Amino acid sequence: MVEEYGRIIEPKLDAFSSRLCKEAKKYHPFIGAAYDLAAEFLSRKGKRIASCSTMLAYEGYGGKRDENILDVCVAIELYRHSILLHDDLIDRDEERRGGKAFHKLFTGKFEDRFGEGLAVFYGNILFSQALTTLLNAKFNKSRLEQAVRSLVENYCAVNESQALDLLFEYKEPSVDEWKTMASKRAASLFRATMTIGAVLGGAPNKDLQIIKEAAACIGYSFDIQDDIIDMFASEEQYGRPPGRDILLGKKPLHIVYAYQLLEKDELKKLRQLIGTKKLDKERLEYVRESIRKCGALDKAKQVSKEYAGRAVELIEKTSMNLKAKNFFKDLIQFVSESLDWYK
Repeated sequence: MVEEYGRIIEPKLDAFSSRLCKEAKKYHPFIGAAYDLAAEFLSRKGKRIASCSTMLAYEGYGGKRDENILDVCVAIELYRHSILLHDDLIDRDEERRGGKAFHKLFTGKFEDRFGEGLAVFYGNILFSQALTTLLNAKFNKSRLEQAVRSLVENYCAVNESQALDLLFEYKEPSVDEWKTMASKRAASLFRATMTIGAVLGGAPNKDLQIIKEAAACIGYSFDIQDDIIDMFASEEQYGRPPGRDILLGKKPLHIVYAYQLLEKDELKKLRQLIGTKKLDKERLEYVRESIRKCGALDKAKQVSKEYAGRAVELIEKTSMNLKAKNFFKDLIQFVSESLDWYK
């Protein structure tokens, strides 16, 4: 279903990008060219989970699919990609969905600082365009204000979580600190996208509170799964070399648990490898085996599955229609079951 809804949203997104690029070129040729690169970045094939979540939550409360909700889905994609531009820059990622990260698109013509600066500016531009697009959507004013408030609040939240995530590259967080960080990471994305769709669809207030809690649980489960993929997937499965989190010194939940469970000598060696600038296959496999052997991987998987189970329970309590409930339950089940692919 995600692929089906993604195909519905993409033509609208492409048309929006085309209009934006055309207007930008009137201002200055270079600004227009940079918008073209941003448009290409937006058009790269992905699951469109964020905008699909908005669409299904909206339809789940009786909203009819039309140009107005598609405009909102465009806003959600702009919002999501504004975060990705900054995320790739901070994490020094060089690729995104089969192409160069935005800040790397200028390599060769300019020094690194130029591309990095543009990634900051165009991340900000995409967020401002997301807000403008959402504000211009033709919905009841009161509901639209709620939707905008959700987007702004969760944008602040995800930036706060990214600040903590960066801090944790330089310290060893506790499980509670990791949970505090993750409460505003993917959780904030699902809170924004699901809440906006539900609000615009006319969800009752009691459902909105349930949806926010369910979204947080989905986010926790998703974050744990995503971090496990980075560590344990093969390059063929992942689409890029695994172990990037280790190179950056990040502390996903399975690493936090490993710090608690490893014996003294093994813990010392793991600490030496976290944040190392060179991670060959032998070192990566040592880290993987250490995490497996002490039980940290299984413990992180279990936590992810518990959050997934709680999310399903909460979705069932809402008054969304069956189609929307099944969409979210299938998404949750996919995240939960995929954990067993990585051992």
